[in-house]
Amino acid sequence: MLALEIMSHEAKSLGLQVNWLKTKIKTTDASFPPGSLVPVAGDMLKSSSRSPYLGVDIHNTGSSEYDIRKHIAIAHNCMASLDRNNIWQSSISLPTML
Repeated sequence: MLALEIMSHEAKSLGLQVNWLKTKIKTTDASFPPGSLVPVAGDMLKSSSRSPYLGVDIHNTGSSEYDIRKHIAIAHNCMASLDRNNIWQSSISLPTML
């Protein structure tokens, strides 16, 4: 994890400090499976198989399955909420509902 140590050193020269308690590593290296601790700059960082980026979960395998399942669940919850409020049996026209 030499790159993170170099980044930390360069950040210090600019007066910045990396918060290692909030930092996680997304790794594809088999020697650091998800959930394991990785030593970096004298601290132990937790490795992860996925990470959020701009609202999308990026998985280390490149698969979008987790993110697709998350969006399907959100849509399902929204439709269930509309069903609980009886919007489909109301006097609102179908084009307005859609």
